[in-house]
Amino acid sequence: MLNIKQEHITKISQGDERVFKEIFEDFYPKLVGVAMKYINNMMVSEDIVAEVFTKVWEKRAQITEIGSFESYLYTSVRNAVFNHVRNTKRKEDHHEKILSNLSEQTFEETVVEENVHHRLYKAIENLPEQGRKVFELSVINNWKEKEIAEDLNISVNTVKTHKKRALKSLRDQLGRWEDS
Repeated sequence: MLNIKQEHITKISQGDERVFKEIFEDFYPKLVGVAMKYINNMMVSEDIVAEVFTKVWEKRAQITEIGSFESYLYTSVRNAVFNHVRNTKRKEDHHEKILSNLSEQTFEETVVEENVHHRLYKAIENLPEQGRKVFELSVINNWKEKEIAEDLNISVNTVKTHKKRALKSLRDQLGRWEDS
């Protein structure tokens, strides 16, 4: 077992690949063993340790500021393992959520629902500008007719008329799509 001395750290910080390789070869199996205790997956453990050594090499200029290089390596592996476990848990939770949503609603239902949404938004885009504004503020944003009238600087009766026309136009357009 290599006893890491300050001279080793200094040489690595200056870019000495030979010393770095010696430390890598000495500590790699031990660090993989530590990672394996938490992850129980050899390939992932090896990747984590290799990534730790890659980061050490990339930041070699700053390693002279590290107190105990050996402790730094073990702590870095431990932190990388915890990050991996946390990220894996997040992915699993996300996949579980997707699967539960899929089981609640079939794929076909989802496709139909998205198709209806698309058609509705296209129909809304086809409304005359003022009618579209009134409809969006009223139905989508849930504004009161008086608020819409004040915002658009029109009368409440004009708001009601635009809303009525917009709803009729949407019924006509969506009814046509339903027939096709």
